[in-house]
Amino acid sequence: MELSKILLAGLVGTTLMTAFSYLVGQLCDAELGEPKLLNKFLDRSKRLDIQVAEDSIWGWIFHYLTGFLFAGAMAAYFCSTENHPTWWLAIVLGCILGLFGVLGWLTMIRFHSAPPKIELQLFLIQLVGAHIIFGLGATFVFRLWATWYTL
Repeated sequence: MELSKILLAGLVGTTLMTAFSYLVGQLCDAELGEPKLLNKFLDRSKRLDIQVAEDSIWGWIFHYLTGFLFAGAMAAYFCSTENHPTWWLAIVLGCILGLFGVLGWLTMIRFHSAPPKIELQLFLIQLVGAHIIFGLGATFVFRLWATWYTL
């Protein structure tokens, strides 16, 4: 398996899901952009003595690093099973990754000393949808090179 394909899958999937989150946020008049929310968590952290602007690159870096890890998890799944990257499997894996995303955000909110205000139910529902978009985007890249999963 080539690292470059995993990174491209993570890049495409994360970019599409982030665009989806920002679009839903615009339509619902709510802050749903993961990078901005991550920056707010960083800025409000009592453990870190730093000031992080809402539009800082740090939220984007953490967000894309997570996307690369999730694309790697998808690639590992495809490599370790007989399953090929299909669209239905992309939706299923997107839902599973979305649940991991929900657990991660709930953990951050629960253990952060001053979490930002988030319309939690809306955010978590759109987060699962955004991860389905991620799964479809990553699968598009994986399918583009149909032989990527062979050694």
